[in-house]
Amino acid sequence: MTEDVPAVSVRLARATDVPAVVDLLGQLGYVPEARWVRTWVCTAVPDDRCLVAEAAGRVVGLAHLHRVPFLAESTYRARLTALVVDEPARSRGVGALLLAAAERAARDMGATALELSTSNRRLRAHRFYERHGYTQRSRHYRKAVPPDGP
Repeated sequence: MTEDVPAVSVRLARATDVPAVVDLLGQLGYVPEARWVRTWVCTAVPDDRCLVAEAAGRVVGLAHLHRVPFLAESTYRARLTALVVDEPARSRGVGALLLAAAERAARDMGATALELSTSNRRLRAHRFYERHGYTQRSRHYRKAVPPDGP
């Protein structure tokens, strides 16, 4: 993305965006299967949103979120599972547009909060989220549960 690129718009992802979505996730170090991505981009999953930022007909960013019940508070929260901006388009406001769109989508899905996790090593991302009002509230733990495990 260069200085003369037209305004960025955010919309729901569609099937033709799958290669760009796979590429963007690759910029975060992931290696998703296009078939898996297509399932979430092309299927109308009620509690799931895959948003893309587009400039001059080119996808330059991605936000993926889903709504989950939070039993302890008798409400829903939304979980941002991915937010990435194409390397050449970073630091130009695209991430802020995507984050604002994700917050609106969360609200539209009936969520009362949007939460996320980010790698400890992504210090630039930490600063970005903090600038946008996000606070660190807990620790995030994970354990693999393989299908053939105990």
